[in-house]
Amino acid sequence: MKMQLIRVKHFIHVSKHNFKKHWNKYGIKYIVIVIGGFIICNKNVNLQFQLMDSPVAFLHKAVKKDTQTVIKNNIPFSKGELKTDAVLVSKKTEPKKKTFQDYIETFSSLAQYEMKKNGIPASITLAQGLLETNGGKSDLANKHYNHFGIKCFSKKCKKGHCVNVNDDTHKDFFIKYKSVKDSYRAHSLFLKKKRYEKLFEYEITDYKSWARELKRAGYATDKKYADKLIRLIEKYELHKYDKLN
Repeated sequence: MKMQLIRVKHFIHVSKHNFKKHWNKYGIKYIVIVIGGFIICNKNVNLQFQLMDSPVAFLHKAVKKDTQTVIKNNIPFSKGELKTDAVLVSKKTEPKKKTFQDYIETFSSLAQYEMKKNGIPASITLAQGLLETNGGKSDLANKHYNHFGIKCFSKKCKKGHCVNVNDDTHKDFFIKYKSVKDSYRAHSLFLKKKRYEKLFEYEITDYKSWARELKRAGYATDKKYADKLIRLIEKYELHKYDKLN
């Protein structure tokens, strides 16, 4: 029994001696390895949380930013469009049709009034207005009320009568109007010139012939002008405004 105790004590003594010797030689390395491993593990955990969180954070930021864009630009949207973070509402996603439809609803009565007074199809007037102003968004329309791209060719016009806008050439001058109503009236009178007299040989409901004759008579330099007018009329059903009831 005594021999066994002696052996155990000897083993413990030797083990302590060897451990102390080994620790003195490699202890610092072990500490560095443990600390390094802890840092790496901790970094991976944080990275995983960041990766898991980043799409949500990004989406929240995007929604906040685009929502502010909507409010700043007064862009209409329904209440249901912001129910989830997955829906982003921005100026880019607002359909172009909405802008064009607004223009039609705003000026259709004026176009019909001019049709009854001067015999020009409301569909043609509205289509030209849409095309020339890009749905009411052009500076020429918003700042100077010129909705039909009517140019000024007078060499003696008074100050404030026209404005220089880059179009076919940098020297193009366009007439400035006091109101949209004045612009629509000027458009009707413009089409009553001798140059466009053949227009009135067609039925008021024959918008295709009106569009093609406008192009033939030289209203615009765009070779596809007539086709563009016809597409707008058919896309937005502008021909329904040509009915005289």
